Amino acid sequence: MNLMVPELMGILAGGLRRVVPVLVAALLLTSCNVTKYLGDGEELLTAQRVAVAKGSKLENRSEVVYELSTLTRQKPNGNFLFLFPREHFYLANSKARDTTRIDRFLRNTIGQPPVLYSDSLSRRSAILMTDFLRYRGYFNATAYHEADRRRRKKVSLIYHVSPGARYVIDTVEYGSPEPQIDSILQVLKQESALQPGAPLNLTAFDEEKSRISQALRNEGYAYFSANYFDKLEIDTSQRKGHANIYLNILPPQQDDAYRKYRVGQITVLTDYSPARSATGTTYPGDTVVEGIRFLSPTVDFRMRPELLVDNIFLQQDSLYSREAYEKTNLSLGGLGIYRFVRINQVVDPNQDDVLNYEIQLSPNKRMAIGVDLDLNFTNRSLLDSTGSAGGAQNNNLIGISVSPNFRNRNVFGGAELLSISLRAGVEVNPSPDSSLQFFNTIDLAAEATLNLPRFKDFGLYGLARRTGLVSSDFYQQLRERASTRYSMAYEYLLIRTFYAYTTANARLGYDFRRSATTSYRINHAALDILNFTIEPQFEAILSTNQRLRRSISDQYFLSLLFRNLEYTRVGRPDRRGRSITFNGQFELTGAEMFLAQQLYDQLDTRNDFARYALLVADTRFAKQISPLRSIATRLLVGIGRPFNSDQELPYVKQFFAGGANSMRAWAPRGLGPGGYVDTLSIDNSSGSFNNNLRLYQTGDLQLELNLEYRFNLFSFVRGAIFTDIGNVWTIREDPDRPGSQFLLKGRIREEEGSTPFYHQPFYRQLAVAGGTGIRIDLSYFVFRLDAAIPLRYNYPQLGDGEPIRPREPISYPERAYWRSFDKFGLGDITFQLGLGYPF
Repeated sequence: MNLMVPELMGILAGGLRRVVPVLVAALLLTSCNVTKYLGDGEELLTAQRVAVAKGSKLENRSEVVYELSTLTRQKPNGNFLFLFPREHFYLANSKARDTTRIDRFLRNTIGQPPVLYSDSLSRRSAILMTDFLRYRGYFNATAYHEADRRRRKKVSLIYHVSPGARYVIDTVEYGSPEPQIDSILQVLKQESALQPGAPLNLTAFDEEKSRISQALRNEGYAYFSANYFDKLEIDTSQRKGHANIYLNILPPQQDDAYRKYRVGQITVLTDYSPARSATGTTYPGDTVVEGIRFLSPTVDFRMRPELLVDNIFLQQDSLYSREAYEKTNLSLGGLGIYRFVRINQVVDPNQDDVLNYEIQLSPNKRMAIGVDLDLNFTNRSLLDSTGSAGGAQNNNLIGISVSPNFRNRNVFGGAELLSISLRAGVEVNPSPDSSLQFFNTIDLAAEATLNLPRFKDFGLYGLARRTGLVSSDFYQQLRERASTRYSMAYEYLLIRTFYAYTTANARLGYDFRRSATTSYRINHAALDILNFTIEPQFEAILSTNQRLRRSISDQYFLSLLFRNLEYTRVGRPDRRGRSITFNGQFELTGAEMFLAQQLYDQLDTRNDFARYALLVADTRFAKQISPLRSIATRLLVGIGRPFNSDQELPYVKQFFAGGANSMRAWAPRGLGPGGYVDTLSIDNSSGSFNNNLRLYQTGDLQLELNLEYRFNLFSFVRGAIFTDIGNVWTIREDPDRPGSQFLLKGRIREEEGSTPFYHQPFYRQLAVAGGTGIRIDLSYFVFRLDAAIPLRYNYPQLGDGEPIRPREPISYPERAYWRSFDKFGLGDITFQLGLGYPF
C-alpha cells in the first residue's frame, strides 16, 4: 500500500509519542542516579561554554572561540550512544561487590571517572584565556568564569570573555650587533609577516624567528638558533591602539657563536653497524667518488657509490646550507633501502670554520615477503538455470582473496625496488541448493613493478621546460625527488552467467612526492589489451542494449606520450581538527591516434582502439570533534567521454555506484543509471522485482556525496551513522535505457515505438541511503560491517522499491520516491563487509 506523506507523518508521530517518554524517563533516571554517588561538597561538571561579550570586535570569532574552549582545564564527561552519561556506568559499578567481569567492563570500558567541578581549575582556565587573547594582540582582554548551580550537585560553567580592541603594528625594526647578519636581516625584513598596518599577533613572532633562523643557516651560520633572539619589544605608548615592534638578535656570548662554516670532508659509511664502529675495525671497501669517501665492510659495495653521490647535496668547500643538509637526509631516506640515515657534523680539529660530515647508512632488509587476506560478503544476481533473462535469484556470496607479494629493495645494486604481487580470489555461494553454481566469481591477477630511485627523462620534460610548459623549479624538483616506474600486469575476472575478461597492460611513468602533503603519479607510455568473453545468458541482455554491447568489446588502450595524471593532497588537521584531502585523476587514452586520424583522413584506426578522456575529483573533509568522535564527508564527481560519437566509454572505465565504499544500500553496479529501471529485473510471471542486483548498471557521469559520523563505543570498537546520496548517468540519450540521461531540466520523452514518460532532472534521480555500522579498529587494519537501507529511490516506486507500473508521462510527486516502512523487514537491509574505512 502506498502511504501518503500525512499518513506517514501520523504514524511516525504516534510512534514518537510512545517512545519519547520512555527515553526521557531513562535519561532522567540515569542522570539523577549519578548525583547520589557524590560526596558532600562534590559537584558534577555537566557543561561549559565560552561567551564573548556583545559588541566585541573579534576577528575570526568562531576560530578564536574554539581555541579558547580548548584551554579549559576540565572537560565534561561524554555520553554512551549519545544518551547515557558515561560517569553513571563508572559510579554505578564501583561498589565493593562489583567485581564480576561485566562490572569491570561497564566501569573501565564504557564508563568514565566523573569530572568534579573545581573552582581553582576554572580560575586557571580563565587566566589562560586572557593570556591567549593578549598574545594575539588583544592587550586589554579580560575573562572570568561563572558557575551555574541551578541543578543540585551539578555545575554548568560559562566563561565570559571580553577581548577589547586589537592593537595594530605601527613600525617594525630589525637589528643585530653583527654587521653581516644585520644586512641579511634588512633583506629578510621585506618578506616578514610583521608588517606595518597588520593586526598584532605574537604567534607571527615565533614564525619569524623560525624563518630567520632557517635563512641564516642557509647562509653558512650552521649553529644559529632561535635562542639567539632577544625578547620581542613592543612599545604601545607612542600611538593609541598601535604598537612599535623591535626584533633584535643578542650580542654573541662566545667568539664562534655567529661563525660561518664551510663544508669539509664527507665520509659515507655504507652498511653501517654501531657494533663495528665501536670496535674500530677497518673497512675493506674504500673508494672516493667526486671528492666523497665511501667505506664498506666488504670489498664490494651493496649500493654503487656513484649512484649515492647523486643523492648527496652537500658539496665540499661550499658554504654550509641547512637546505642542502635536509635535502641529503630526505633523498637518502627516500631510496627505500636504508632503515636509518644519520648525518653527523663535527668541526674540523684543524680548521675552526670547517664542518666535516659522516653519513651513516643502516641497511634495511633487502628482501621481504608478505601476504594480504581479504574477506567479503555481498549479494549477487544469478540468472536461473534455464538461462532466461528474467529469472533472477538473490544469493548471499562469501568471498575470499589471498594476495602474496615479494619485494627486493636493491635488485641491481642501484636502490631499484622490484615488487611482485599476486592475487587469487573467489566468491562462492554456500547455498546447499545444487541447482546453483558454487563458484560465482573468480579473480586472478599478477603485477610486476620496477621503481628506479631517480628521474629518467626521455626528452619529453626537457622539451616541456624549454617551451615553458613546465617551470624550471618543477623540473628541478622532478630530477631530485621523482622515481621512474616500469610495470606489467595481468588480470582475469570471471562473473558466472555474465562475462569474463582478461586484461594485460604495461606502463612507463613516474612517482613524484613534491612535499610532505602533495604527490603526483604520472603514466606516459601505456598499452592495455582487453579481451571479453560473454556468457550465453548475458548475451540475451546485450541484445536489448546496443550501447552496452558496444562498451563491452575487445579493445586496445594505447598511449604514447601521456596516459594519466593523479594528484593527491593530504590535508593536515588545523587547530579545530578540520582537514581537507583531495585526489584528482585525469586520463587520456588514444589521443595520439585520434589526432593522427584528424590529420590524415585515410588512416584506419578501427573502433577496437579506445579513445576517450576521463576526469575524477574526490574531495574529503574530516572534522575531529574529540579524540574518539569525528565527522567525515566525501564528494565524488566523475565524468568520461569518448572522442568519437560512434564509440562508447569502455565498460571497464564506466562509473558505477553501490558496494562497500559507495552507495551502501545497493550492490556494486546495482544503482541507476539515472531513473532507469531495468525491465529484466521485473518478473511478470511471479510479480517479483529486484533492480538492485543487476551487475551492469553503469554510466558516463557520477555524482556522490557521503556523510558519516564516527564515534567510540568501547575499547577498540567504533560505531558509525551514515548517509549516502548519489547516482550515475549517461551523457547522451540512450534509447535502450530510458531515463538514464543526465538532464538539468525535466521533460516528456516521446520516442517512436515506445511509451511516453516524464524524464526527471538529475536532482530528482538522486538516490539516498542511510544506515549504521560497526568498526573493529585494530590499528593495523579495520574490520567494518555496515547495514544500510534505501531511503529514497531514483525512480517513483510503491513504497518498498517496486517501481510504479505502468509509468505515466507526468512528474511524480516527491513522496513517490521515498520508501515507506509499513512493509519493512530484515531482508530490506543490505549488509556490507569491508576492510578499512570507506573514505
